[in-house]
Amino acid sequence: MYRAQSHKRAAKYYKSLDAKTVKRINVAVEKIMENPREGQHIKKLMGEHEGKYRYEVGDLRIVYRILEDEKIVLIEAIGPRGDIYKQ
Repeated sequence: MYRAQSHKRAAKYYKSLDAKTVKRINVAVEKIMENPREGQHIKKLMGEHEGKYRYEVGDLRIVYRILEDEKIVLIEAIGPRGDIYKQ
């Protein structure tokens, strides 16, 4: 199983969320840590985001990178579908 680490940008957005959304994000992160490459809501990103993955949580997206050597999922950003890829 992988460990999760958050970039400060992702942590800042996470802290601004309401309790119901925080629960949904927590469940998503648990699923990501079990298998970060495959799943119904996981997609490998292309282009300028090559090497990253995204997990869909309703209208929110969790963008992360896998650090295989350390068995870490680095959560780089959490945000709305339209804005997340502009960062």
